[in-house]
Amino acid sequence: MVDALDRLKEENIPFLVCSYSSLDKYFRLKDPGPLYLATDSALQALARAFDNLQFPGLPLADAAVENGNGRLVFRCVDSLSVPPSAPFTVQRLLYDPGRNVFIDRLDMYPDLRSPGLTFVPDSYPRWLGLCEAARLVSRYHYSAEGLSLGWERGDALPPASYQKDLLESILTSRAPEKGFALLEASGFVEEAWPELYAMTEVPHGKDFHPEGNVWEHTLATFKYRKHPELTLSLSLLLHDSGKPGSENTGDKRFDGHAELGARIAARFLRRLEFEERVVEPVEFLVRYHMMPAALKILPPFRTEKIFASPLFPTLLDLYRADLSSSYVDEEEYYEACRIYKAWQRDKGNPYLAEKMRKRARAARR
Repeated sequence: MVDALDRLKEENIPFLVCSYSSLDKYFRLKDPGPLYLATDSALQALARAFDNLQFPGLPLADAAVENGNGRLVFRCVDSLSVPPSAPFTVQRLLYDPGRNVFIDRLDMYPDLRSPGLTFVPDSYPRWLGLCEAARLVSRYHYSAEGLSLGWERGDALPPASYQKDLLESILTSRAPEKGFALLEASGFVEEAWPELYAMTEVPHGKDFHPEGNVWEHTLATFKYRKHPELTLSLSLLLHDSGKPGSENTGDKRFDGHAELGARIAARFLRRLEFEERVVEPVEFLVRYHMMPAALKILPPFRTEKIFASPLFPTLLDLYRADLSSSYVDEEEYYEACRIYKAWQRDKGNPYLAEKMRKRARAARR
């Protein structure tokens, strides 16, 4: 990210930090998301500075560039003396990193500390106010209560590229459950993401899931994440997406829901144009999210390949959040951790490793 900013300076392209990045700075949040910049330079100047410049063609994003481990999103304005337009006043805060000062040209400081949001009507797509409100309430202390945001059931939906960006932003925020609750209450989830909405119609048994239906359980898992990392968060969002289509077998509810959920998760993410480098880990984590609970009874040949995956620690994190949100004793999680650590220890012993391989070969015969 620093290299990209240096490149802007080398090309004499003026910029200010804006949007969520200036708000993050104001509220002293460290966020893994994109760096939002406002500039009064033309797109041609940005294209000369960055060979890999992209043009999303979306509101609030005139251009973007991937830079190493980060992403820059540019807002092009006629003058940096006027903040970029946005649906809410707080999104118009600017920050000058050179002088280390915030720039408030709209007297918005009362709005920054207010519990509510102030909507600024403009010629935006009808869905933009609702979606940006969902980002803001997920990321900060704000509430959208009482706001009339314009979008209604049956209205046009944002393109897949915006939905992907929206989903990433909500999931990597501190309180995704707030944003999803707003989108679900408005009818947006039902119309845009029916794979998720299906979970609202599936009740859970009160003995094991007193937190409510499958959707309410899913939202509760986010409170138990250690980090708002995207792969884990997508996996939590989709880990029970197979339950609506699964069947009950005897006294076993939601039989095969993990395998079904893995297929649903992969289709959902590809529909929203997620890259395969994101889809494949999430598909793996959803498929095997029930495995940690069964480690104590599974034979070695069933677990060795899964243990060897670099995703297994993330699988344990998913299992912990799943258990904790269900008000279940976390001892099962700690037992799964002990089994995994024992495997890590034994695989480093050539004698024990060979015995494990022999047992696995014998079990497969």
